[in-house]
Amino acid sequence: MRTTATTSRLRRPGDARHRGRGRVSTTARRTARPGLVVALVLATGLSLGGVAAAFFTSDGTGAGSVTTGTLEPPTDVTATSTPGTGEVELTWSAATGGIAPDGYRVRRIPLSGPAVDACGTSASATTTATSCTDEDVPLGSHTYVVTAVQATWTAAATPSDAVVVAQASQAISFTSEPSAPTYDGPTYTVAADGGASGNPVTFSTGTPSVCTSSGTHGATITFVGAGSCTVLADQAGSAYYSAAPQATQAFAVEKAAQAISFTSTPPVDAVVGGSGYHPSATGGATGNPVVLTVDATTSANCSLSGGTVTYLKAGTCTIDADQAGDANHLPAPTVQQSFAISPAAQAVTITSTPPTDAKVGDTYALTATGGGSGNPVVLATTSPSVCSVSPTGPGAATVTFTAQGTCALTADQAGNDDYLAATQVTQSVTVTRKAQAITGITTPSSPTYLGGYTVSATGGGSGNPVTFGTTTPAVCTSSGTNGATISFVAAGTCTITAGQAGNGTWAPAPTASITFVVAKAAQTVTFNPASPVTAGASATLTATASSGLTGFTFATTSASSVCTVSGSTVTYVGAGTCALTATQPGNANHLSASTSANVTVNPSADTTNPTIGAIEPGNETGGWNSIACSTGLPGNQGRICVSASDNVGVASVTIKLTKSNGRCWSGTGSTTFDAGNCATAITLGGSGGLWTSNALVFQSSNGQPNFTATGYTLVVTVKDAAGNTTTATRTFTVSGA
Repeated sequence: MRTTATTSRLRRPGDARHRGRGRVSTTARRTARPGLVVALVLATGLSLGGVAAAFFTSDGTGAGSVTTGTLEPPTDVTATSTPGTGEVELTWSAATGGIAPDGYRVRRIPLSGPAVDACGTSASATTTATSCTDEDVPLGSHTYVVTAVQATWTAAATPSDAVVVAQASQAISFTSEPSAPTYDGPTYTVAADGGASGNPVTFSTGTPSVCTSSGTHGATITFVGAGSCTVLADQAGSAYYSAAPQATQAFAVEKAAQAISFTSTPPVDAVVGGSGYHPSATGGATGNPVVLTVDATTSANCSLSGGTVTYLKAGTCTIDADQAGDANHLPAPTVQQSFAISPAAQAVTITSTPPTDAKVGDTYALTATGGGSGNPVVLATTSPSVCSVSPTGPGAATVTFTAQGTCALTADQAGNDDYLAATQVTQSVTVTRKAQAITGITTPSSPTYLGGYTVSATGGGSGNPVTFGTTTPAVCTSSGTNGATISFVAAGTCTITAGQAGNGTWAPAPTASITFVVAKAAQTVTFNPASPVTAGASATLTATASSGLTGFTFATTSASSVCTVSGSTVTYVGAGTCALTATQPGNANHLSASTSANVTVNPSADTTNPTIGAIEPGNETGGWNSIACSTGLPGNQGRICVSASDNVGVASVTIKLTKSNGRCWSGTGSTTFDAGNCATAITLGGSGGLWTSNALVFQSSNGQPNFTATGYTLVVTVKDAAGNTTTATRTFTVSGA
């Protein structure tokens, strides 16, 4: 055996390090300590599989030592690989005997291509372990060589058998199932577990007309049609995993349901014979029309035509609503709407017009029509004591009026299943007795107070007597048989009434009457005053009336110089004829009456003049005697007042009023002055010793005085019944003139 010694390079501390990728059991150890110098002498000989070597060491002082031996290679190199991992598990056995190596270097030799370090080892980085894992190994067939390393010497083992690094397969399994998949229904989020590659499982569909995928990795499945939906699941491979075989999930997508809703409200007042309900409904998504029909179970009760329901019979009416389906929709379930049809009301109408002047014994043809039930109209009366009803045919009868009163007639009609009984209809007829009249009431000839006559008249058909009375008993009264004797008890208007009682057939006759005036009765007056008489005498006049009335009035038409009358006293003033009248004025029942008489007045032998007392112009100023004869007159008026007396009576008192300017008072009444006859005397009126003039207006209405303040002369002349006279003169002023 030949050995060759060489000097090795010094290994620096820390030279051992990992090279390449890989995993080792231990790290490379250091082969020298600091401060030492190591030398290796390699000898090559015939030792089997080994390498002869000698190692020299020195501490740097010049002294050293040498170690010799054989470096043996490792044995039993085994390489295994699990598909999909990209790793090769290596094991080997350390050589026995010889020099212990510092570590091992692992090399991978591909089927083609150069060898590379493995397991993180390299020429400068070894592992002391006897196994390692080579990671990230390319796919393919590989062999491995493990080399023992001691310093710079190496011993390579026999290569391992070829090991194949292969991809592993992966599979997809669905982890979700759709819940009742339906067209246009909720989406389905599909889920599946994939293989170890870690790549996401992606989804698609093989039936896009039925379902589509979208969303993250296509996991959202939307049902776009009814039919069979196939969901496809894929997973990509990786360096060490092949793509997963496509997985499928198939299921049926059902047709979508659709629903019908009535949009119309059923009637609550449907009655037989009516119509007017228009049912309507909306359907589902197909857009197919909603078909409305009458349910077969109620077709006898109602019909539907032209969209309008007609009510045929009483009962329930049910409307069915249907809608066809399509490729994606089921037919809508039938929806029903029901409502009640009530029996219809029916009405009875009395078609005949009742008489307005029905009399006892008359008849009336009563007719009526009924409603839809077809039942007969029944005519009757609720007042059988007044009238009777005899049917003469359908809805017809003869009414006979038997007594006075109200004849109440009724019309009824029964109902049936489809029609209510008609409300009773009534008709009333007022029945009266026949009329009778009174005619020919006689009137009196010249009716006068205290007269009378017997009245008569012609009555009506009852045959009852005509009876009489009066409505003016203060003027006329009735007495005697049937009140026919009429007496006039006062003058005035007399009204005589005539009546006649009725009987069962004839009504009492309307009261008839006549009116006339009862005249006052005439009367005569007897009046006989004594004649002749002597002037200066007086007498009380008396008279009588044929009526017995009293209260006469007496008057004279003669001059006051002959006689005067006051009340019932006559005074004969002077000689002449005194014409007297006596009047009875009558009363409510007698006409007035009067008569006259003439009394001859002979002259009297008296020669005594009358005496003039006070003379006073009213409202004057001066010293005259006051008679207060102007009381109550306005301030611009006054009277001339004279008091006089005589033993045989004052016959007359006259005055003349003159003014110094020659003007005279020319008359009575409203006093004026003019240039008239100043000799005119004015006779005063009066009695009982006092004579007065009319009112004198001392100032005109326009404020201009009728009198001046001074210069008036008043001449008073008094004549007695014997013709003797006395004259007095006075002057006066008018205050305020």
